Amino acid sequence: MTKRILIADDDDDSLIGLSNLLNGMGYEVALAANGSQAVDVAQQFAPEVVILDLGMPQMNGLEAARALRTLPNGRSLLIVALTGWGQPQHHEMTQDAGFDVHLVKPVSADQLGFILSMTQP
Repeated sequence: MTKRILIADDDDDSLIGLSNLLNGMGYEVALAANGSQAVDVAQQFAPEVVILDLGMPQMNGLEAARALRTLPNGRSLLIVALTGWGQPQHHEMTQDAGFDVHLVKPVSADQLGFILSMTQP
């Protein structure tokens, strides 16, 4: 079974680049342009992993992570912050919002592959 990954980022280049990388690694990918859309897509797509940018319009990544955790499968999701925000307070903010992992852009394919290997297919 192919692992389903939802990516939410308001930067089209980041979204497409990461989508292409993950598709190339054999994952099934769904995309969202903001946090609100990510929550909607997650309800239909049922991902195992959600990768969220933090600084998005309408609903930021922190708010989206909290909302995703309330979904029926929300506790089992691996929620990854992939952001330019790398200061210690940002790590605390993502931990408090329910993220499992905090990665700072740019992320390597090896680093991402390792994080994704920690979840069940």
